[in-house]
Amino acid sequence: MIHSEELKKYLDFAYKAYQENNVTDQDYRQNGKVPYITHPLGSAMLLIADTKIPYKERELGFKILILHDVLEDTSLELPDWIEKEVKEGINEMTYLKDKNLENKIKWVWNKSSFYKTLILYDAFWSLYEKHVDGPIKRQKMWQKGILILAKEVEKKYGETQIVKISKAIAENTY
Repeated sequence: MIHSEELKKYLDFAYKAYQENNVTDQDYRQNGKVPYITHPLGSAMLLIADTKIPYKERELGFKILILHDVLEDTSLELPDWIEKEVKEGINEMTYLKDKNLENKIKWVWNKSSFYKTLILYDAFWSLYEKHVDGPIKRQKMWQKGILILAKEVEKKYGETQIVKISKAIAENTY
């Protein structure tokens, strides 16, 4: 169970990391209108609310997703109070600085079902908030990747909320 105090600790650290120590040009999204923290928070909140996924996985996944971009996009290291399993998960979610979409797709397919699920939440949230920019070809690749991930997640967990909304958004976006 995530206790309120523990949740606050994660949220406070996430805010400090993304809003005060961001080293990318992404401290805000949506053309500078929305604080970056809404991205990891949104993906984490979707997961914790999806009751078709076992609670233990949702709890661990929430903690990983709320901090999943810390190592990639901020100047902070993970603090000692974060559990080993969460740190391992954040490392597992951290993309190399390689921004090539094809390389990221290959990277994803080597992950376990659990991490593919977390990556789906992360990718879905970017597509949902229309943060996927660039040429139509790139957007179509994201849509296709999300649909493939949704099928993978569905194999493991059944028709979860993320599977339903990912399919709906990816099939009707752009």
